[in-house]
Amino acid sequence: MNFSVEEKTLLGLGLFNILLLLIFIIHFIIIYSLSKKRVKVYVNNGFNVNPTSIDDEYGIELTDNTKKNEIPVNNNNNNNNNNNNINNDNNENNSNNNNNLNIINNVNENYNSSKNNRKLFRYIEFKNRRNYIGLMSECIAALTIFELLILVLVMFDKLHIAAGIVLMIFGLCLFWSIWIVPIDDDKFLKSTFKIENCFKRFIKRQTFKFRGPNLKKNIRYWYSLIPALMVILLLTILLEGTCEDQLSFIDSRIMRKYMDPTCATSGEPCFIYLTLNQQPSTSIIVNFHTSSMKGDPEPNPICLYDTMPMGNQTSGYRNIAYGNYYRMPLEVIRYVNWVHIEGLQPKTTYYFSCGTWKNGFSYERKFKTQSDNADDGYSFVVGGDVDITADAANILKISALKNPDFAMIGGDLAYDHAQYTCYRIVDKWLNNWQYKMISATGYTIPLIASIGNHEVIGDYNAPSHRIPFFKRYFPQMTKREDPGDGDNVDDRKTYNTINIGGPNGTVIFNLDSGHHSSLSEQAIWMNQQLSSSGSSGSGGGGGGGTTLIHDFNSTQLRFSIYHVPMYPTIREYSNPKSTAVRDNWLSTFDNFKFNIAFENHDHAYKRTLPLFNNTVVTGGQSSSTLYIGDGSAGTGIRPLPYSGLKWYQAFSKSTHYITLINVIPTNRTITFNSFDTNNSTFDSGYINY
Repeated sequence: MNFSVEEKTLLGLGLFNILLLLIFIIHFIIIYSLSKKRVKVYVNNGFNVNPTSIDDEYGIELTDNTKKNEIPVNNNNNNNNNNNNINNDNNENNSNNNNNLNIINNVNENYNSSKNNRKLFRYIEFKNRRNYIGLMSECIAALTIFELLILVLVMFDKLHIAAGIVLMIFGLCLFWSIWIVPIDDDKFLKSTFKIENCFKRFIKRQTFKFRGPNLKKNIRYWYSLIPALMVILLLTILLEGTCEDQLSFIDSRIMRKYMDPTCATSGEPCFIYLTLNQQPSTSIIVNFHTSSMKGDPEPNPICLYDTMPMGNQTSGYRNIAYGNYYRMPLEVIRYVNWVHIEGLQPKTTYYFSCGTWKNGFSYERKFKTQSDNADDGYSFVVGGDVDITADAANILKISALKNPDFAMIGGDLAYDHAQYTCYRIVDKWLNNWQYKMISATGYTIPLIASIGNHEVIGDYNAPSHRIPFFKRYFPQMTKREDPGDGDNVDDRKTYNTINIGGPNGTVIFNLDSGHHSSLSEQAIWMNQQLSSSGSSGSGGGGGGGTTLIHDFNSTQLRFSIYHVPMYPTIREYSNPKSTAVRDNWLSTFDNFKFNIAFENHDHAYKRTLPLFNNTVVTGGQSSSTLYIGDGSAGTGIRPLPYSGLKWYQAFSKSTHYITLINVIPTNRTITFNSFDTNNSTFDSGYINY
């Protein structure tokens, strides 16, 4: 399992905190061990023994020649002589004056020594004040990283806010009590030196600080803690449940609380979109979301449909299909609803309205089923790495103007980075899709969606619980094969097939380039799909469910779409992920003569030369594959690494794009036209099949 940027940040903070704690503990043990002998000497000689200020490299030296309240006086004999011989000469008078000055100086020295001794006594366990300050600084560093770690855990929804606040306040208060709040009672402090167990000594001292008189005496220290506690409380509340993009702040839970809801809490349908399954000529999946208030009943999703428009008159529809729902674990009440509509006629227009009897239905839309005849032409648009930018919205608008029969998106749809806290980003993407992807003739354009690295936590090899949205939002299998209808929505596959034009038509392999399902598993599955004779069995599925083995060995056209490119534009050809995809899938593409593979992930555009067996084909295209794409249908584009073309490229460009594919069976031709954000064609061509 790979780690996400957020998890790497948490891991880094945690390891750094452990390192700082180890440094502090080791340093403390060394200082404590070196000071232990001096503390013992002090205890054994009684309370009248005071440390004197003899500075050396390690601190203080204990002596027993200084008694409490004693004032040492020098040259007493000379002083007496001076008193007895008042009439001595001037030299003796000068000596008397000098002796008086010595007495005054000795008293001052004794007073200063008493102050220094008291300070040194307070740091006797640390040898000196310098060591005390050093240890406290190390403790401050460890505490700061600890507080930051807890805050980040709360930000990324890895720790409940209440637990985070308790831990942060406890850590700060413990530090404040140990290092900042003093014990001003020297007699009590001296008495604790006799306690050999350091833990018991620590507990006794901390308990002493919270006794009535001492607590009142040190109340100013506790008052000074209040601003720090308020900062902790404020930061935690403001940053809890942060949605971020590569550690760049977007919003937080408290901010979202005061934003307009993206889906009305009245229970009316929002975000209506269609997904295709393996049999798009006779079935389709209608998806929509609903939101409600706490205590409202769960939805009972249905779709009403007919071959004739009914406007908003729900009673006029002659057909009804019942669906299922899944409640998302979000901070709002959100239900993802899907309805499998089956038993449809090929190449037929259907009008539909979905929702619930209790909360209402969506406005009427229409879709058209795909053909089951290999002689019928069709078109689709394809791209990837979309995002919710203005360029993305423009690309979707241009795509709809081409009147495609369906659209394919090869991963990295919304750039929510698989964070539940970023559900509003996915909502915005779905909102763009439901309103922009309406063809010029008024049809809702169905979607084929591939999984990308930004749909999972950690980019690759993610288990189902680390895929928060993709499986739940984009069902792409028949009702019979959909485990979601049995409340096992997370067992849905992340790869599937779509058949256009019947057994002799087209098969599209919608693949997972290692983000959840293994590459080798899908290689076996593709070979089964293309070499079978209609028998049934287990076809894998990336986490559960039984997949029928379909008969695609007679299909004339074979396309594939996936995220990580075999032949990248920006990344190096030899990068590990692209190499893994080639090692697992290239032989299947070659053996079964795939016509076009649509690639993404690099945020640029490329079209390769005809390739077979990882070699450029110069003598014809009948046994070669064209690789088109690299995904930049709205997200930030990347500059080309150098001006020339790579050995496998026929064309490359750093631009946003969408590609229109037209299949024309009458002359056995596939045309491709790629458009930029100005709706200008910058690359085009055709291949024969």
